[in-house]
Amino acid sequence: MRQAPHSASRGFTLVEIMVVVLIIGIMAAGVTLMTSVAHGDRELEQERDRILALTDYLRDQAALQNREFGMRCFQGGYEFLVYEPRTGLWERYIGDDVLRQRKLPQGIEMTVTIEGRPIVLPKEDQKPDEIAPQVMLYSSGELNLFQLTLRREQLGEGIRLAPAATSDRIEASKLAAGAA
Repeated sequence: MRQAPHSASRGFTLVEIMVVVLIIGIMAAGVTLMTSVAHGDRELEQERDRILALTDYLRDQAALQNREFGMRCFQGGYEFLVYEPRTGLWERYIGDDVLRQRKLPQGIEMTVTIEGRPIVLPKEDQKPDEIAPQVMLYSSGELNLFQLTLRREQLGEGIRLAPAATSDRIEASKLAAGAA
C-alpha cells in the first residue's frame, strides 16, 4: 500500500476559527446594544406603566368607596395612603397587596414637583403621624397639580407623569437625557 504524499491541509486553522468567532461575538454585541437603545429603558418604562396602572386603579377605588387616597413618594420608592376622617390623619393603605409599598429599581431616581415647586422627598421610615401624600387622588376624580419625574441616573433619560391638560387622566411624556 502506498500513501499519497501529504498535500496542504484542507481545514481551518485554530487562528482562523478564533477570528470568525470574535467577529460573530462583536456583531452580536452590537445588535444587542442597538436593540436595547432602540427599545429604551425597560425598567423605566415598566415603572411608568406600574405607577399609571396603580393610580388609575386607586382613582377608581376612591370614587367607588368615596374616600380620599394619595401617593406618598419617598427617597427610593413610593406608597399609597388613605385619609382617615375619624383621626384626621393619612394612613398607609393596608389590605390590598397590589397597593403595597414599592421600591424603585436600582439606578432610577424620582423627583416630585407640586404646583411648580420642587419637593424634597422624605425618608422612607417616617412616623405614622408624620406621613402625607404628595399626589392627591380625590374621590371626585380630581388630581392636584403635580409632576412626578422618573430618571435614569446613568443615561439621564426620564419620564414625566402629570395630569393631562385636556382630560382627567395622568399622562406620561418622555424626557431626553439632560432635559429638566
